[in-house]
Amino acid sequence: MGLPARDEARAWVGWTVVDREGTELGAVTAVLADESTGRPEWLYVEVEGASAVVPALDAEGSDGRVTVAVTRAQVTAAPSVGGAQALSTDQEADLYRHYGIEASSEDSETLLPAAADASGSTGRGTVLAAGALAAVAGIGVVRARSRRPVVRQPWSRRLWARRPWAPRPPSRAELVAGQVRAVSVRARTGARHAVRAAGPIAASAAESARHRAVLAGEGARHVARTAAPLAITAAESARHRALLAGAGARYVARTAAPLVAATAESARHRALLGAEQLRHAARLTSHTIRTSTRT
Repeated sequence: MGLPARDEARAWVGWTVVDREGTELGAVTAVLADESTGRPEWLYVEVEGASAVVPALDAEGSDGRVTVAVTRAQVTAAPSVGGAQALSTDQEADLYRHYGIEASSEDSETLLPAAADASGSTGRGTVLAAGALAAVAGIGVVRARSRRPVVRQPWSRRLWARRPWAPRPPSRAELVAGQVRAVSVRARTGARHAVRAAGPIAASAAESARHRAVLAGEGARHVARTAAPLAITAAESARHRALLAGAGARYVARTAAPLVAATAESARHRALLGAEQLRHAARLTSHTIRTSTRT
């Protein structure tokens, strides 16, 4: 068994706590450390809108998640301490008994046995100021304990201390703070999920774009290969039609020339005949007029 290091536990505030079976409990709202030694011993966890005290013994943190050595059922049934930011020796003894953790004050500055108290220690006699620890790292402190045996309480007092059914109603400030912490945790979780989900989507989109670009390039090459023969054929066909048109024009010109010459000759002949006829008619008219005059 061992307690986490002070610097390690300082970073757990806001992380998600999971029990030893992998079930999520909630976010860490505070870490309670021993006032005289500075060793983190308890975690305040927001479970279903209420604060629960979870032992930090054998807790391990990694990638925004803290795995504790207890179960969710034990956490939800743990003795309620209300909104207190410090635990008395009796409250700690009740919590240790509830979680089935051996507690003793002999040869130890905490309620843990000497062996467990030494493991994970950051140095015996180290004093960590409660105000500085709470202000800098959001870590609460517990009241310094003297080395005295654990005093067993009467069953009525223990039953009242374990009353999970009647916790102290949280104040408005605590409710607002809890909602803010829950929204912050959900936002961080959503951001991590979004980043993890966006990676494959972006890779898939990039691969799809690359595939479409390859297909477009292949299509362009195919069109180019197909269009080249068609363009050559069209050009050859246009050249052939131009040659045919030129040959036809020359044939028409050669065929029309004699016809034009014949037509011109016929017109000239008709013109000569007409002129001759006009001269003959004029002579007849003149002769007729002269004859009439003599008579």
